[in-house]
Amino acid sequence: MSTQDILGLSGQDPGRVISFPASQYLHASTASPVRGVISTGLPRLDQAISPASSDETSQSSSDATLGGIPCGHVTEVFGPPGVGKTALAMSITANALCDGSKVVWIDTTSPLPKLRLKSMLMQNLDTAKLSDTPEQLMDNLIYFRAQSLPHLLALLLHPPQGFPPKNTKLLVVDSVSGPFPSYFLSPSELKSRLAQAKITDKSQIHWLMNRRWNVTSELANQLMKLAASGRMAVLLINQTHTKIKGLPRATLSPLLAGGAWENSVYTRIVLYRDLPAVDDEELETASRSLRYAEVLKMDGKALTVRSDENIVPFTIDSDSLRGTDTTQPSRTVPQQPVEETFPAGGRKRKVDEIADSQDEGDSDEDFGWVDGDDAGLVEGPADDS
Repeated sequence: MSTQDILGLSGQDPGRVISFPASQYLHASTASPVRGVISTGLPRLDQAISPASSDETSQSSSDATLGGIPCGHVTEVFGPPGVGKTALAMSITANALCDGSKVVWIDTTSPLPKLRLKSMLMQNLDTAKLSDTPEQLMDNLIYFRAQSLPHLLALLLHPPQGFPPKNTKLLVVDSVSGPFPSYFLSPSELKSRLAQAKITDKSQIHWLMNRRWNVTSELANQLMKLAASGRMAVLLINQTHTKIKGLPRATLSPLLAGGAWENSVYTRIVLYRDLPAVDDEELETASRSLRYAEVLKMDGKALTVRSDENIVPFTIDSDSLRGTDTTQPSRTVPQQPVEETFPAGGRKRKVDEIADSQDEGDSDEDFGWVDGDDAGLVEGPADDS
């Protein structure tokens, strides 16, 4: 039975995204006996995301890919600036294009480096000994430039005829969180403007204070439906912000979060660096080029216990990502807020606890984190009204 028969879409316009109950989505996601995947270019990361079963390992590697990001679901990659999020997305894109599939790339922040993508395609073609050229494969790449949040929402929530195109296997949004900060005021600034405008209606204040979360929830649900209805992988690049309250030290967290967003993400990968405090200049230089990819969520479930198998060190070359045999980092990456009680007068933070990616002055409020939002990643935003 086809996916359209499962969802009851055979008689509908193929260019229109249809809403359907969660029970139908669950049935559709489990109906296909073979789950499609797209390789990340890092075999160890592929295995960490989707470990191969005994049946899959008995098959030839040329007949089926043994691991990678799953089709029909949403995969999120987040991390600080310059850690390699776009490079990982391009590596996944190159692997999807080499399979003869179409890829939709939506850009909201910086243009897609097409020359670098062609270099990755050339490397993949040489490895697989295929006769196609990078230019031929690039014809299957559909590129969109969403210059603002309204452009992005219009494209995804009200897609035009034929979007996404037929045979699309991968949809990339780089980055999905980029347009949000410029369109939503911080809670403190919003409260100040509401006071100046003398707005006292509680229902109106409640709507204004929560409209960001409403937009995020609607976008998350639509991305999940697009992935399920099209049986394609949706790859989201999420930026980070510094969260301080409720944690023992400043911690980088995904910029877009909340209950609905958390439920829509099937696989989550965090990218980061780990610079050891060593005096060896040569070792320090090598460490600066090393990145780590860690799987935080798999098969829709958060991994609460860290495992070496889920932490993959790698480097970025001009034409590929390369795994290394470096030992795992010693510092931990908190996956959930850690509650800690401090004296009433507070405490001074050490130098190594200060955020290195953003100014932390009022950073909680700048991105919507206020008192009571410590569990926002799991439970959703607090009611500030």
